[in-house]
Amino acid sequence: MGMLSLLKRWLPLVIVLVVFTLYLVAIQPHLNSYTSDEIWYVSAARNFINEVGLGRYLVSYGVTVAPSPPCNVTGATPAIYYKDNLMAWYSNVTYTQLKSLMDNSTCIVRFGYYYPDKQSIVTYLNIEHPWFGKCFMVLSMLLLGDKPVTWRVPSMILSALMLILVYYIALYISNNVAYASLASLALLMDASFRDVGIIALLDVYIGFFTLLTVYLYVTKRFTSSSVAAGLAAASKYPGVFTVFAGAYLEAYRRNGLWALVYLAISLIVFIIPQLPIIHLVGGLSNYISDVFFYLKWFTESRPPGPVASNPFDWLIGVDSFVNNVSPPLYAMGLPGAYLVALVYSFLMIIPQSRKLLFSNIQFNEYSIPVTILTMWLGFWMIYLLGNTTLYSYYTMDFAPLIPLELVLAMHRAKPNTKPWIIIAALAGIAYGIAVQWSMIYSLIKAIT
Repeated sequence: MGMLSLLKRWLPLVIVLVVFTLYLVAIQPHLNSYTSDEIWYVSAARNFINEVGLGRYLVSYGVTVAPSPPCNVTGATPAIYYKDNLMAWYSNVTYTQLKSLMDNSTCIVRFGYYYPDKQSIVTYLNIEHPWFGKCFMVLSMLLLGDKPVTWRVPSMILSALMLILVYYIALYISNNVAYASLASLALLMDASFRDVGIIALLDVYIGFFTLLTVYLYVTKRFTSSSVAAGLAAASKYPGVFTVFAGAYLEAYRRNGLWALVYLAISLIVFIIPQLPIIHLVGGLSNYISDVFFYLKWFTESRPPGPVASNPFDWLIGVDSFVNNVSPPLYAMGLPGAYLVALVYSFLMIIPQSRKLLFSNIQFNEYSIPVTILTMWLGFWMIYLLGNTTLYSYYTMDFAPLIPLELVLAMHRAKPNTKPWIIIAALAGIAYGIAVQWSMIYSLIKAIT
């Protein structure tokens, strides 16, 4: 392949990546503190660093002591004092000043950036979610420092990789640069991707490892896909839906035994990143008890607060979760395109409609519609079990698959249905961009 051909093949992806990078550079200075649920995940990562004796690497970013009083740093004045929760954060102290507190078993000393003003936050480990995603935050904070932009570096890198993977998978399926370009552009215009993908939330890790699972399955690396699925589940529990999708496909591709092998590999991969936390909570028995407690908690509604939505709302952009007000970050997804992609997913797995509308779909390509449906229906299951306070940022878990489903449908459509399949896909994307136009305008205005 000549240089000109390579340029034509990959230039659209380069342009999308440049635009995304410029967006990151422009918006991060405006997100100079905790954003949304970073208060929980980042705090848990910092507590882990301190619990395992690595807090000294964060000393230049300050120190929090609790309870304060009586645990006050001699000869220093706190930069922040949390009156209700009896904590104090000092921006500049020495080990000598802290020695007496660190030797006092009744005092808690935490090195690093200041904490959010939440009860018991200095001992919180976020056990209600698996720990693999937070491991990225731990490494980033240790290597790059404990400040907002560094918490988000792993999220931003994985988001860029998602743009690359979506483009590559679309190109692999269709061998059509126009389709691949449309897929990466649609993902870039997905408000959940732009919203969640730039901050330190766990759903970006599910989104990436779910996409990686699909990539490996589509490219016929089936066993490797079970490892990626296990990592999705190890990042946050909704990643279990990714595992179930892969096991379902393996049951059809081979047999039930191989589905169990797929599940077993994913389970082993899931457990490995939890081992340090199992140790910190006092052993396997305590960990299992915590897991079952929080699994029950996931089927219960949360107290009134953030805007909640149901999985159908996500398809049309209703009641979107607000991660940040200024600049505005709304996890709206790409409504319309979600709805069309979901319909195409159903049509592909129902034999009668598939025979009528599509041809030559390869079995490995079913990973895309099956994973979308498993995740969306999985959230409906949680909703129907009693947790009616779901949030639209969960769409990040399957957002990268939406453009791929549209590309798969357009590429595999029969000649007599292809024009209508393409028109519906383009209409869905156009609708998604149109309904968030005012939000995009406000976002651009806020960061410029």
